[in-house]
Amino acid sequence: MSDPSWLDEVREILERVSASDATELELVAPGFRLRVKRRRHGGGSPRQPVPTPSGDGADQAIVAPLTGVFYRAASPEARPYVVEGDPVQPNTVVGLIETMKVFNEVLAERQGVVRRILVEPGALVQAGDRLMLLGSGDEAWPGQAAS
Repeated sequence: MSDPSWLDEVREILERVSASDATELELVAPGFRLRVKRRRHGGGSPRQPVPTPSGDGADQAIVAPLTGVFYRAASPEARPYVVEGDPVQPNTVVGLIETMKVFNEVLAERQGVVRRILVEPGALVQAGDRLMLLGSGDEAWPGQAAS
């Protein structure tokens, strides 16, 4: 790593660590060692899904399980995992979060219907940020007759 470009690589690594939930990272290469340690802010575990107020209490947010970049599809050309109005079951993949070049699936935790997608593809999200709202599926959607 004798080339000055290594400094740009270190800066990028530090930015990615800062945007992630990682608290410790160590990189070792010939003639080079980088160790980063930081305290976890808030001192707690990732936030759990938070119920979202509605008239009947049926809506619930799907939240980011970790900090990173949110994607609605596996690639720019691929169909989104879900769109508004899609039904989901527990463990349905609804998106991806990229953290340090690793893609992590975002899963629905309960059965419902995607009422609203709150985050644009490519947006940086923090652990606990609301990504989508799920409804119970019992209500009629705009343009849809109630059954």
